[in-house]
Amino acid sequence: MLLTDLATELLLHIFQSLPTISSVVALSSACRHFRTLISTHRLPLLYLAAEAQFGPLPDAIRLVTHNSTQAVHIDRASPPQSLALLQRLLVVGRVANKLATLYPSHKWHGTDLSSSRRSLTSLEKRHLRRAVYRLWLYTLAFHNAAHARTTRQQPPVVRSRALLLRPWPASELAEMLDVQYLLRGLLEYHICPSNGTVLRRHRARYPHDQAPLIHNAYSKTPSSLQQQLDFQAKYFHSSPQVPKLLGCSSRDYSRYSGVVEGWGDEIAHYYVLEDMLKLDPGQIVWLYEHVTGSGFGGESELVNGSAKDTVQAFVSGFGGEWFENNGETFGETVAFVVGERGGEMEEVRAGVEEGVEGVVRGAFG
Repeated sequence: MLLTDLATELLLHIFQSLPTISSVVALSSACRHFRTLISTHRLPLLYLAAEAQFGPLPDAIRLVTHNSTQAVHIDRASPPQSLALLQRLLVVGRVANKLATLYPSHKWHGTDLSSSRRSLTSLEKRHLRRAVYRLWLYTLAFHNAAHARTTRQQPPVVRSRALLLRPWPASELAEMLDVQYLLRGLLEYHICPSNGTVLRRHRARYPHDQAPLIHNAYSKTPSSLQQQLDFQAKYFHSSPQVPKLLGCSSRDYSRYSGVVEGWGDEIAHYYVLEDMLKLDPGQIVWLYEHVTGSGFGGESELVNGSAKDTVQAFVSGFGGEWFENNGETFGETVAFVVGERGGEMEEVRAGVEEGVEGVVRGAFG
């Protein structure tokens, strides 16, 4: 019996069971009969596949339809299904799935799970995507020019931020914290590494070259280094110790990779991370892929061959006074909501760090 001889109801059930949008498109292209069948059920079938691949869609739809005309904590009416909306859902969904792929290697690095578990279950991926969409929504609503450094601690502002988080239970807030820790790890070790991290990597890769390599100076001139100092002083109030590199052009740095520039010592680096965590998940994943080359067949796309120049050029495109010395507020808002419920934020953080709570619960036994 041919597949095309099945009843229409059975064929629709097959289409509805497909796990990805590409599967629906591929099967509908198999023959004219399937193409005719899907033409009358196209949007419902595509949205069912999107739910399986990128769900939960209600949280993703709330993210892509957000704008400043309505308070972020108020639920909007669900928009009608359309291809335009689906395209926007694909953008945020792909970012969330990329983070689901990165999660195991970063969360379980150096633990027993790093060898026994290489991926998340379907339910864990769904929980992670939900946390990504909600954290992204918080970032769009509160990490912008309308929320300057001088107003972040004002009680009305804190309460307005808390309104978004209050409906979600503690377990789902822990998932969002877990995702934020993942984003912090991408920034800390790949996008904006500290001087100490750069130096440790350099010594591990080149054990016979013990010079304190802090900056990828082979492509730098004294003027560009001074511009770099001015940029960090303006946006991250941290000045790397590089004066001695101004005259080091005779040294050959061409054999080193692009990610060899530090973002200050441990204290200055902390404030860099706090500022950079105001970027949304999509922006952080974009920087990660461009700096490491993970999204380009192993080849990084760097400005002037420099990872740091790439990040600085990206941030300067939308930075300003609101971005300067104005760290993320999600962590303190979660602490405010947890305190309202009579809990302790340190217990929540410890639970996420130890794997008791978060995207994967009880991961460490």
